[in-house]
Amino acid sequence: MPTGLIGQNLTQEPKAELIEEVLDSLWVNPTSFFNKEDSNWNLLCETLQLIDSTKMTLITHSIYTDSLRERKNKIENESNAFDGLAGFLNKRSNKRKFRKYSRKKNSEFMDKNLNPDNKTVMIEGDSWFEYPLFLKDVTDQLEKKPNMAIYSMAAGGDWIANMISGLEYKTEYKKIKPDVFILSGGGNDMLQDNGLKRFVRNKPIDVNDPFLEDYKTYLVLRMSNRPVPLCKANFCPPEYHAYENSLNTLISKLDTTVIDKIVNGRRYINKDFYKFLVSLKLEYKILFETLHKINPSHFDSLKIITQGYDYAIPNSSKKFGFRLLLPNGIWLNDPLDSLGITGQKNKESIVMAMMFDFNEMLIELGKEYPNIYHVDVRGFIDYMQNSDNKKSGKYWFDELHPTNYIFQQIAEVYYSIIENKVEPHKRVFNMIDYFEQKKTQASLSGFNSQTTIL
Repeated sequence: MPTGLIGQNLTQEPKAELIEEVLDSLWVNPTSFFNKEDSNWNLLCETLQLIDSTKMTLITHSIYTDSLRERKNKIENESNAFDGLAGFLNKRSNKRKFRKYSRKKNSEFMDKNLNPDNKTVMIEGDSWFEYPLFLKDVTDQLEKKPNMAIYSMAAGGDWIANMISGLEYKTEYKKIKPDVFILSGGGNDMLQDNGLKRFVRNKPIDVNDPFLEDYKTYLVLRMSNRPVPLCKANFCPPEYHAYENSLNTLISKLDTTVIDKIVNGRRYINKDFYKFLVSLKLEYKILFETLHKINPSHFDSLKIITQGYDYAIPNSSKKFGFRLLLPNGIWLNDPLDSLGITGQKNKESIVMAMMFDFNEMLIELGKEYPNIYHVDVRGFIDYMQNSDNKKSGKYWFDELHPTNYIFQQIAEVYYSIIENKVEPHKRVFNMIDYFEQKKTQASLSGFNSQTTIL
């Protein structure tokens, strides 16, 4: 008889408290689930082979309620991605995109012998890939590429939980056999229905708490692409101290303002946020493993691209023009206000800390697969505003979504990855680094042309 997590009999309905025990153990060190060698993460992954994806989705989201049955109803009913006005707009937009895809599918476009450079791209995600009105999102930008056939199942407001439990992508993936699979999700799972309140404490950790110094070390190591130890400092084997003496040198190469803001934000985040990240990581892994099981040989040649989000700015102010009619502040600003967190700097730092660790989670999961790429947009909007001498907020459409101009820049990085116009073997693409390199190349190109003229 099969057994798995904590010796549980997996022929019976798994109990939420047993999963909670393992999820709670990850809180002993807040970075433990970022490492694929972590025993707790491996225990959770073992259950993927024995429990169907729908059941696992219910279990990993048990942090929202004490009742798995109640949580099942929430998963099935709370997302409004395909209901009401939002559902109508999502469906209408996807139908339009499907017509474009069908025209290419029914032509010579798909013939690899005639057009070896053409690509079929399948997209599953949320409003960064399907904002049905006003914005030209990442999907819209990629559609402009003549050698791209885009099959989109993305929907503004959708949850990763719904993507997994619905399994719509599984049927479509079998039929389409895409060259590229792009995935974005997790923001709506986190923010829907004042969800941010679940993960934020209104009484922060004391600024002198030793935990914050450990967290700062973790930030420096992650930002410097160095291994992060999974043990307490006093019990670490010698190899874990390899970067201890060079920590100040690493810090000197980083933006300490960003580090300080993230550390301050971490003071307000409770342990349920990290349990939530574990659940998201599992759901992403369920999706990847499902794709692999459908066709292992095709999966090996498939290029998968994930994306986190930028450091969103909590803001309830109305924008000019038609945006006066749109809600703003309901996802970030208002929930934080209701917790009594009114300082703008504190609000921004909380979101920064969450987005930092959300991206790090996806980056770490990607290391378990040789064909997964990650587009890291953290800090990119602020970088572009400063580069273009624009005032703060100029490139934000609302408190969650960038403007068309930013979506266009992000899509260019996706296109470069799809077309192999990137460094071989590189898997994580930081948007700021990417554009800094472009500026350097343009400068060198200009210098060489001037030299040639002279």
